[in-house]
Amino acid sequence: LPAFPGALAYAQAYERGTKIIGVTSHYVTENLDQGPIIFQDSFDVNPSDSLEKIKSKGQKLEADTLLKAMKMHLENKLEVHWRKVHIKSK
Repeated sequence: LPAFPGALAYAQAYERGTKIIGVTSHYVTENLDQGPIIFQDSFDVNPSDSLEKIKSKGQKLEADTLLKAMKMHLENKLEVHWRKVHIKSK
């Protein structure tokens, strides 16, 4: 999961000069950002990107990743074993 958990992840990544930022869709547990991972994706950060540009890129990718995860979950295509998510075979 993220190196920068929580609501200020993009600001933390921006301040650290991160070159690649990732997004994660995961099941929710009682612990912040600790649920089994469903999908992950990432995007490159250009040196000229502002914090707002990074947030915009990230939020679009978050939405795409979350929709993919929700669709797979609602179609009952995911299984969780030992805190790991597996895609069911047909």
